Amino acid sequence: MGKAENLAVGLLIGAAIGAVAAYFFGPSRGTTFDARYQSRWDRALAEGKEAEAARKAALERELAEAKRRNTPGQR
Repeated sequence: MGKAENLAVGLLIGAAIGAVAAYFFGPSRGTTFDARYQSRWDRALAEGKEAEAARKAALERELAEAKRRNTPGQR
């Protein structure tokens, strides 16, 4: 490939990467740029943290129950 073809391919790849980044990091549809602005990435992070906290609480309850059942002399 010549230099012009390499440039064209590079521009196309760069445009595709830019479009994907804009989709994931850009604002959600219907949002306005005010105090309530939240990008898809921010929302995904918040939902992930909520899911993490809920799962951690469930696992801690399961651990406490397992410890209570397996403690010698208590039943």
